[in-house]
Amino acid sequence: MDKFKVLLADDDATARYLMQAALEKAGFNAMLACDGEEAIRLFEENPADMVMLDVEMPFKDGYEVCSYLRKKVGNELPIIMVTGMDDTESIDRAFDVGATFFIAKPINWGLIHYRILYLKRTYLNQLELKVANARNKAIFSAIPDAIFILNSDGKVIDTCNTFAHSDHVSWFKSKRGDALNQSLPEEIVKIYLGAINKARTDSTTEHFEYQLKLNEQENRHYECRTVVIDSHEALCLVRDITERKDSESRIFRLAYFDDLTGLPNRQSFMERLKREIKRAKFTNTKLAILFLDLDGFKSINDTMGHNTGDVILQWAAERIKNSIRASDSVSRGHATELDIELARLGGDEFTVAIPNLPYVEDALILAHRIREAMRLPFQLENRDVVLTASIGIALYPDDGEDVETLVKHADTAMHHAKNEGRDNCQFYSEALTNQAEKRLTLENDLRNAMLQNEFQLVYQPLFDVASNSIQSVEALIRWQHPKQGFISPLEFIPLAEENGLIIPIGEWVLRTACTEAVQWHRSGRCLRVAVNLSPIQFKNPALVESVLNILAETDLPPNKLTLEITEGALMEYSAETLETLKTLRDHKIRIALDDFGTGYSSMSYLKQLPIHTIKVDQIFIRTMLDQKDSISIVRAIISLSKNLGFTLTAEGIETLEQAQALKFLGCETLQGYYFSKPINGREILAFCEKQWSIQAVEPIEK
Repeated sequence: MDKFKVLLADDDATARYLMQAALEKAGFNAMLACDGEEAIRLFEENPADMVMLDVEMPFKDGYEVCSYLRKKVGNELPIIMVTGMDDTESIDRAFDVGATFFIAKPINWGLIHYRILYLKRTYLNQLELKVANARNKAIFSAIPDAIFILNSDGKVIDTCNTFAHSDHVSWFKSKRGDALNQSLPEEIVKIYLGAINKARTDSTTEHFEYQLKLNEQENRHYECRTVVIDSHEALCLVRDITERKDSESRIFRLAYFDDLTGLPNRQSFMERLKREIKRAKFTNTKLAILFLDLDGFKSINDTMGHNTGDVILQWAAERIKNSIRASDSVSRGHATELDIELARLGGDEFTVAIPNLPYVEDALILAHRIREAMRLPFQLENRDVVLTASIGIALYPDDGEDVETLVKHADTAMHHAKNEGRDNCQFYSEALTNQAEKRLTLENDLRNAMLQNEFQLVYQPLFDVASNSIQSVEALIRWQHPKQGFISPLEFIPLAEENGLIIPIGEWVLRTACTEAVQWHRSGRCLRVAVNLSPIQFKNPALVESVLNILAETDLPPNKLTLEITEGALMEYSAETLETLKTLRDHKIRIALDDFGTGYSSMSYLKQLPIHTIKVDQIFIRTMLDQKDSISIVRAIISLSKNLGFTLTAEGIETLEQAQALKFLGCETLQGYYFSKPINGREILAFCEKQWSIQAVEPIEK
């Protein structure tokens, strides 16, 4: 390491050499100059670490050299003035031009090197401090915080990071000596001072957050860390955390709110309901859960697309919110708009929690208001869409004392509302749960029924009026459960349609019926067999292929098969519907329109459908001899079918009088218990040998 260099300037040669000896004895490297100009030249050629100047020198005195060096190298260089003057005026002048220290003549040569060593140590300490300050400044500049020092009165003593002031903390405009309340509201200044006092009392670093409204459109969030410096000052680091808060808010909304409707989602609702149950238990009050499902919403997605479905869901959510906001939302209760929680659980399912419910009827009142709001048409660009709502209601603590049970029971009640015809409200009861459990068991058993060969077919003969004989039969499925015995198709067919089992079950029915019909043909009786198609089967894209494959597999002539389709299955008339029917007809398969007249009849589509037969629903046949309206409807249907070129089958005939009247009116085929109940395939051939004689009798209109 190089020796510490000292430049010594003195016009007295003796003084120079004595000083040189003292410096070298102390371990310094001395450079000598005899006047001020030589001192400046030597310094510029080889800068020294310390300069010692005699005040009185030729050409340039010590004051001039000191002033020059200060301007050239700054304040860190230690400059010592050596003077024989002891007046304070000359000492003051030395300091005015930038001297670090002074030594008075005569010099004590035995002690001079100690003074120089002390000044060296001071100089080196200053250099270390300068480096430390530069390092700290770099660290402060890298911190994205506003940094300032406050005294106990809330005044800004110093600011340490001006970069952060302008770029990161937009409110901070204070300067040294300003009171903090010139930049911040008084209540926030109190938070600052309170944090400083606590940090001083507890010897801790205090942390707090606050929000500022900068203008009408902008709110910013900040966090501050406060640490005490001494009994009068504290350091504050302030960071703008608005982006972090916004991100947290977005994450919270994603976790707890539905993105489509903006409503609380399932997780949010379940947590809120858990809190409300605890409160209800503590206050000994009731609460109600409304579980709402939009009737027929699936058909909106299927026919109009999911984008339209999403719009409908948004409008539905808004209608429910408006129903809850009504001033009489709970007529006699204590619940307020803020208490009632609306959420979207998913799909078209919504829930409403009503706490503080003194009267059970109040939940029903709100449910009815929601239903009334939902009945209003949703106005799209080219058409109006009408949807209804089925709502189930469960009560705490009557129907359950925990979140899962209450929601499950409200859901059960909602499905009961759907089964009761939709567009209504139902309270939960234990019987509904038993029914739901029975339904679940039945669904599991239904999945095993085909594997265990528990299904069988029976056939109901159809009487041909022209030939007075049985020319066709209708295949009907039956389920003989190994434990429960006979289960009605009215009970298991809707279940099979819901869970998708109707497709394989329908294929089994068709294959079995075709197989037995071929056996009858081989025995000499060429009966036509009719098989019912579920609406789910009819919408299946693989329907035509499946029917043709089964006909080829069983070798049944296509013209000996009739497929019966209900009016409900053709309700959503479309190009695909028409194409399916035409393809079946082109393969010589007959099509019968079942349950005609039960609510969906439309002349505009009926005349376009490639069907062969209309089957009049039995509801009109039962009352045709007793009610004038019924006989008039039957006459109109028969006339319509003949004009459109369809044959006509009447269902549900139970008496001879009904058969005679229908023959008189021109009905070609008759079916009902009067002729036969459904019988198994082995009995069909013997039954067809039976002779019939039915006279046409004009019905008497009452």
